[in-house]
Amino acid sequence: MKAFPSRFPVLMRWVFAAFFLISGNGCSEKKEIPPMPPRPVQTAIAVQKDVPSYIETFGNLAALVNVDIKSQVTGKILEAHFAQGQKVAEGDLLFTIDPAEYKAAVEKAQAVVRSDDVDMKMKKDTLERNRGLASKELVSQQDFEKYETDVEAAAAKTLLDKAELVLAQINLDYCSIKSPVNGVTGKVLVDPGNIVLANNGPTLANVKAIDSLYVDFTVTDRQLQAIRSAMDAGILKTEVLVPNDGKPYVGELKLIENAIDNTTGTISLRAIVSNKENALWAGQFVYVKLILGIQKDAVLIPYAAAQLGQKGSFAFVVTPENKADLRFLKVGSRQGEDIVVEDGIKKDERVVTSGQMGLSPGVTVIENTTGTT
Repeated sequence: MKAFPSRFPVLMRWVFAAFFLISGNGCSEKKEIPPMPPRPVQTAIAVQKDVPSYIETFGNLAALVNVDIKSQVTGKILEAHFAQGQKVAEGDLLFTIDPAEYKAAVEKAQAVVRSDDVDMKMKKDTLERNRGLASKELVSQQDFEKYETDVEAAAAKTLLDKAELVLAQINLDYCSIKSPVNGVTGKVLVDPGNIVLANNGPTLANVKAIDSLYVDFTVTDRQLQAIRSAMDAGILKTEVLVPNDGKPYVGELKLIENAIDNTTGTISLRAIVSNKENALWAGQFVYVKLILGIQKDAVLIPYAAAQLGQKGSFAFVVTPENKADLRFLKVGSRQGEDIVVEDGIKKDERVVTSGQMGLSPGVTVIENTTGTT
């Protein structure tokens, strides 16, 4: 085997010495990490006040009175007296059915009644003439009783014929179809010139009363007991809001359905809301708040401060030392731009409303006065 040159060990000693020298200089040149600057955030103070306790759901509006207009007599439609979609008052004329046949029936019935009156007068006179004769036994008792019976029969016939006259007049009045309610008409569903049948004919038009409206909505069966308990304390108010319209319309709860729907686990409720300005419309989809009562001394924070994470709702609180403190929350109902906090934050604590991104517990924060984070 060939031997290494004698100078090799000396060379290696110089290489190792240089390596350790370089390594030693690298360790001594570590730089210290500068502290993080304060994180800019925007904050708000948690407040305490009384707020309404409510159940939030959605529903539909329905007309308080919804009438399908049908003819109660058979005949030809002569005229429709309203414009489609027009507001009408109770008693306004909507349709006219050809009244000629019914006028003739009234006149015939009137003539029969007049004939009955004449016949009645004659039979009463005959009875009175024979009354004195019967007392003197110049007329048999049998004949006198017949005169009395004739008067009673004439009276019954007169009563019957007067009823026929009333019926004929009712049918004549039915030829003028009037609105039964104050409301708004729909389309004219049968045009003038068509023949319609009494009672079983088609719907001529629809009229809906909308000065007040039903609000039909559902809640879960778990919420039923709270609603019933609140009803025991008084009338429950509702707030109805139309999508894209921030104005609330106030109503009152009028009905809890008498059974829970077993297929859905929900129960139907009905409120009535005033609609004097006709801003609401039957069939409209609405958001509904059912007010159960007043929650005393509730703690509120801005809705923007409450964040949602894997462990539920949380918020950052700023400590007196300007450090971020993470709090997990039990939240309640939303109150406009605020939300109720049932546990996790106390009155007068300062919560972060903007700048939560990248924030962690213990990080120093500073109030951002520029409005951007």
